[in-house]
Amino acid sequence: MGEIKLEKFEIPTGINDKIIGDIRYPKNFENSLPISIIIHGFTGHKDWGFLPYLAEKVAGAGFVTLVPNFSTDIVDPFQDFFIDVEKFSTFTISQWVSELGLLIENIRNKRILNDAVKDLVDTGRIFLIGQSLGGAVSMIYASTHNSIQKLCLLGSVGTLFRYTQRQIEEWAKTGFILFTNSRTGQELKLNFSYYRDIVDNNYALEKHLSQIKVPVLFIHGSEDLTVPLKEIQNLINLAKNPLVKLIVLPNTNHTFGIEHPFTKPTEALDKVIETTIRFLKNEEV
Repeated sequence: MGEIKLEKFEIPTGINDKIIGDIRYPKNFENSLPISIIIHGFTGHKDWGFLPYLAEKVAGAGFVTLVPNFSTDIVDPFQDFFIDVEKFSTFTISQWVSELGLLIENIRNKRILNDAVKDLVDTGRIFLIGQSLGGAVSMIYASTHNSIQKLCLLGSVGTLFRYTQRQIEEWAKTGFILFTNSRTGQELKLNFSYYRDIVDNNYALEKHLSQIKVPVLFIHGSEDLTVPLKEIQNLINLAKNPLVKLIVLPNTNHTFGIEHPFTKPTEALDKVIETTIRFLKNEEV
């Protein structure tokens, strides 16, 4: 892999709100480059764990790779803490889907691409790599937009309806739920508008997955306790989409053995990255 260039981008979404992110691409390339967008998971961010390493590897394989933070992701990446807990509490799936659409619009019109790459990228080839909750956002977006050519979903959730009736009733009563981020120990809250948004939009992932007309690859760890493998198997069975494939990696978990801060790749992560690149490049997986 040759030298990878790293640049930053910002897209205003409202007063004092913006999407920020990183763009990576190989310094030296000859052909038109396709575009991959990596979407982080719940309580994640663009600098979490293996995401920068994944972006670097994908860029090195011949892609322009973008990793965004959405407007509610105001994070100290070194401490892995949300700086603005109130802002985080307002996020919804619809917001992420809408802001992903805004990002893709800015890619297709090349507004956030610099002169070094804007005339060499292929905006007709855009791929989504969704990690955990980012998998759900990827499925929802791709089910209604034909600008996406492939989806690779890493440890994706299989449903957004993950709450008991008792939790929902308490959530509605108080207007928010408090929870501790198991990764950092930080106390966070999530407004009831998050759940209301899922219900109002009927975000049943099997419906969205069934409507996708491009190849979809799920890569899942057999020992994933956050999203059990059976959840993804059930999603795929319900969707009945012949373009969907599942690869199960043995003896690895939700994050393929990686924690934050990232120190070195695991065998499982290397396999994830190798498989992802092969899939995006139309090679056998």
